[in-house]
Amino acid sequence: MVLGGCAPAQGPAPAVTGGTSALAELTIDACPPGNGPLTARGSVRNSADSAADYLVRVSWLDADGSVITAGWDAIEGLEAGDSAEWSVDVDLGDVDANSCTAAVTRGRL
Repeated sequence: MVLGGCAPAQGPAPAVTGGTSALAELTIDACPPGNGPLTARGSVRNSADSAADYLVRVSWLDADGSVITAGWDAIEGLEAGDSAEWSVDVDLGDVDANSCTAAVTRGRL
């Protein structure tokens, strides 16, 4: 997913029906602070007994903890026990992000 100039280039994130937090199933391999082009990436592992959809939301924050920009990646139909990779790209230009954070919701997209 791509964001540019600190404003989302993609539309709003899809709604998740019956959504629950699935942080225990989220792995973050990279969620860099900084400026310019940045990529957050990782994986999600479905520990449930049936297939599920996942929505990963990533936010880049300034020094005060305010969101500079955010993006998302959707994983649909992840089978029980399987894993899938996710990534979110942004271009902050000259704006500096102090940190990056990610969250994941499991449900139906």
